[in-house]
Amino acid sequence: MGNLPYLLSGLSSQGAEMRWQRVLLMIGIFFSSPSWSLSGLEEKQWLDGNSAVFAYVQFPEYVERLYQGNHHRLIWSDNEATSQLEFQLELIKTASVSPYFDHQISKLRRYKNEQKWFEYDIVATDLLLSYISYLEKLPQHGKEWLFTQPLSQSLPAPSYSSMNRLSADIQAGYLATFVRSLRSPLQRHQQFANRYSRLLKARDHAVPLFHQVGLLKLGDKLPDRANLIKRLEVVGLETSHLKRDIKYYDTQLELAVKQFQKMHGLTQDGVVGPITLKWLNMTPAQRLHSMALNSERSRLWPEERDLLVLVNVPGYEMKFWYKGEEIFESKVVVGRKSRKTPIMVGKMDGVVLNPVWNVPKTIMVKDILPKVKYDQSFLTKQNIEIIEGWDSQTAVNPQTIDWTKVSLKSFPYKMRQLAGDKNALGLYKFNIPNKRAIFLHDTPSKSLFQEDSRAFSSGCVRVQNADQFALQLLKTQGLEEELSNLATRQEANTMIPLRRRIPVHIIYQTVWFEGEELNYRDDIYQYDLVDDHKG
Repeated sequence: MGNLPYLLSGLSSQGAEMRWQRVLLMIGIFFSSPSWSLSGLEEKQWLDGNSAVFAYVQFPEYVERLYQGNHHRLIWSDNEATSQLEFQLELIKTASVSPYFDHQISKLRRYKNEQKWFEYDIVATDLLLSYISYLEKLPQHGKEWLFTQPLSQSLPAPSYSSMNRLSADIQAGYLATFVRSLRSPLQRHQQFANRYSRLLKARDHAVPLFHQVGLLKLGDKLPDRANLIKRLEVVGLETSHLKRDIKYYDTQLELAVKQFQKMHGLTQDGVVGPITLKWLNMTPAQRLHSMALNSERSRLWPEERDLLVLVNVPGYEMKFWYKGEEIFESKVVVGRKSRKTPIMVGKMDGVVLNPVWNVPKTIMVKDILPKVKYDQSFLTKQNIEIIEGWDSQTAVNPQTIDWTKVSLKSFPYKMRQLAGDKNALGLYKFNIPNKRAIFLHDTPSKSLFQEDSRAFSSGCVRVQNADQFALQLLKTQGLEEELSNLATRQEANTMIPLRRRIPVHIIYQTVWFEGEELNYRDDIYQYDLVDDHKG
């Protein structure tokens, strides 16, 4: 452990008595701890070299340097800095990011409960370094740590630039500012702490479930009215104006339920059915986990809005920003559970009018070939032709194929669907070159946009009002006249190249703020499940 015990023993030296009386007074005020004296600290020998705290330190040399730079004074004597760190670590723990963080945070809480402030200070400092290292590595590993496999390996020491900045801010008295700067984009929202705190209280006070058989509609009897109102309060809805002394479902309560439904992406009909009931009875612990996990995930997504197309898969929505302003928003259909739309980043390079669809092999084998073996006219009905390869211009006559002997796994041909009103891509394809062949496109199946849950595709993203989206895209690049000219000609597979490629981010965020409202969405791909290491 190097010189850490010796170094920190200097914290209680006689030469620093006046300085430490001031520091300890600050600590005593913050933690409401009993009166301390230097002699009392020396008698307890809390910083003895055999103290168990030193076994918990991950980065002893870096911790030593920070205390040296701070003239052997406690680092966490600032109320705001400590509160900021504890809250951010609370989110890390609740999000189930790493067993290591869980273990260290438990030690930190134990030292706080036992009022062992020197041990607390050391562990807090070391934990901050681990937290900084985690944040530095998150852009590279975040999709693994926050979606598939929690962080399990040890982290490297923070970068020298981070250490230098931290040391300078500690010495200048700006530690609270430094820790605040580490907050996630979601956590920086002014309502985040308030909503999180409300959920903590609901969790600790065991808000009763709301029980409902069948549908609850306006005017129905409602003997369990009080519990329904309490469940609405859990998510931060204002309920002070609602009557408590009546036993039926009135207009004011229905309006509150509609607001609740809006928060959860449901049809705002005010009817409490099975899906609304499921969301009403979602436990505060589940909501806390979702808030914390999505707070960390928000670090992975772009904050720059100069030019951006953003698709949020569980939100079933897409937004287009230009020069910092949102100029287009649309519902989308995304991949079903068995064919997930991937989290990815790409660049849109053009808009294809009246596209021809090269059918992916998975769809051909699993969806089309079984239907063709049963009914050979399916190809004609769907305007699909068989070709020997993607570069081939000559179609294979399906009548020359013995469909009774066709093997789904070894079918030697490829398929493409010609342009037209039955084409699966509709009239517009928004091209994004990538190995997965994932892109945005129009669809002939417009009715699916009326559904609350829209996970129906084979992975690509179907855009509602694709014609308007195409117009807005091309307008930003001065290409709207070209769109008008080509649209009237109705030629198949006509590409309009973009003058400037547009970044496209497909993200997965089940909790976010829309203005002042916190939104929740169904975890359609089960990425939010609490990890096993939480027990």
